[in-house]
Amino acid sequence: MKATIVGLNLGKGCAIAKTDDGEYVLIELFIDEPELHDEVSGKFDEHPLGGEIIQNLTTGEKMDVYIQDYCSKELAVKYLNG
Repeated sequence: MKATIVGLNLGKGCAIAKTDDGEYVLIELFIDEPELHDEVSGKFDEHPLGGEIIQNLTTGEKMDVYIQDYCSKELAVKYLNG
């Protein structure tokens, strides 16, 4: 499933992606850092948690990330800023 990076806090090493069905994914970043509005692809429709490899469709690179949770926009913003 595709998603778009809609929020970044590189200081905290985290990102928020919005899936095609409108769900928000809380992503902990390790080494790879996407850009705002990059399109990514992963098993988001299966709701995996923990370590995952997702594909940055904008750059073509694979990213090793940790999926924290799936939530509403309001909770996603709190995660990013909190």
